[in-house]
Amino acid sequence: MLVAKDMVLVILTKIYMHFKELDLSQKITHGFYLLGPLFMLIERSPGDAWLSLCGLIFLGHCIASRTWHWLRTGWVKCTFLFWGVCIVSALLSELPLYSLGEAIAWFRFPLFAFASCFYFCKSKEIFYAMAISIFTGMLFMTGILIAEILVVGPQSGRLSWPYGDLTPGNYLAKACLPMFCILIALAVANKGKLSSTAAVISLITISVSVFAGERVNFIIRACGGMLAGLSWKPKLLPYCILIGIELAAVAGVFLANDTLASRFGSQFINSIPMSENSTFIKIWKGAIIAFQESPIIGIGPDVYRKMCPTITQGFDLVVCHPHPHNYYIQLLAETGVIGLVAGCIMITSIILTCFSYRKIDKDNIFTAIAYVIPLAFFFPIRSSGDFFGQWNNQFMWSAIAFALAAGTLLQQRKA
Repeated sequence: MLVAKDMVLVILTKIYMHFKELDLSQKITHGFYLLGPLFMLIERSPGDAWLSLCGLIFLGHCIASRTWHWLRTGWVKCTFLFWGVCIVSALLSELPLYSLGEAIAWFRFPLFAFASCFYFCKSKEIFYAMAISIFTGMLFMTGILIAEILVVGPQSGRLSWPYGDLTPGNYLAKACLPMFCILIALAVANKGKLSSTAAVISLITISVSVFAGERVNFIIRACGGMLAGLSWKPKLLPYCILIGIELAAVAGVFLANDTLASRFGSQFINSIPMSENSTFIKIWKGAIIAFQESPIIGIGPDVYRKMCPTITQGFDLVVCHPHPHNYYIQLLAETGVIGLVAGCIMITSIILTCFSYRKIDKDNIFTAIAYVIPLAFFFPIRSSGDFFGQWNNQFMWSAIAFALAAGTLLQQRKA
């Protein structure tokens, strides 16, 4: 059996040989695709430009080669169904031009997922190269945040490098979730030095997530990692030991930093929506009022941020935020019952598609844990970002695209 270092060398050699066989244009486009996790480390605009250009490259390829068979794929059809509902909702809204622009712009995210599955990651070599790129991005972000902790320390319980705002944990929790789940799965599989190395890296990076102070993003990583650990050849004792060590490490961080302990302790408990005075209840109430304005087709994608003050005028205990902080409540408000149903169909189809990979080949670590990625992002009982927003979707859909692209390994598992 090959040791971990030999396996990595074999994979890198195969990636190199595959790239040599590509023509010049493919070398450029696929090389550009693989740089994505590094572009997303820079800022919103470079990451968005990368993602959007990858989608356009894919469309150009489809037009040039007349390759449209991917449109017959189940989850793709469900995505187009939801998008169609969003277009209709936008056209019927009180701000049709604005809402239509937001609905059309949102489509670049699933389009990127189409591009990843049906063009860029058609070979397992490119898929594994992207896995390495995501892992590299995770190491870079972890290193950047460790440097911030050592140089300036958390500010009011939060970190801000490299973006200058309080969302670096978003990158770790979403863009890097596939490789974090892989690390946890490897760590509890009792594979000698490979498992030990994976355990150490996962412990360091999850501790950094605590220092980042982003509670929901920490929960996404912690719960996603625990589920992934149970999804691929887990050994009970290593699993329990790893979870115990990580919990102890998190507890140690809390004991060493009162601000972080408060953010993840009393502040988190107080934010749980248990009464009408809860901030989340007040935010959700605004979305429910918006839903009542147009229950069938909604007020239009992303219109809530514009119209909440007007719609909720005269109501008490309402707080207007740019979005309702829950995907399903946002869909209900902005696309109505029809949009919520269509959105749930799309989300379910993506999760089931990824889960079907596990049923076909649960021995491959990537296909075994693929379903964890969309399930973690679309879990209904949690606070979430803007469903139609730029920053949140860049990270989230890049990971979903990678999870869906794991189907490439099923097509070539005998190769």
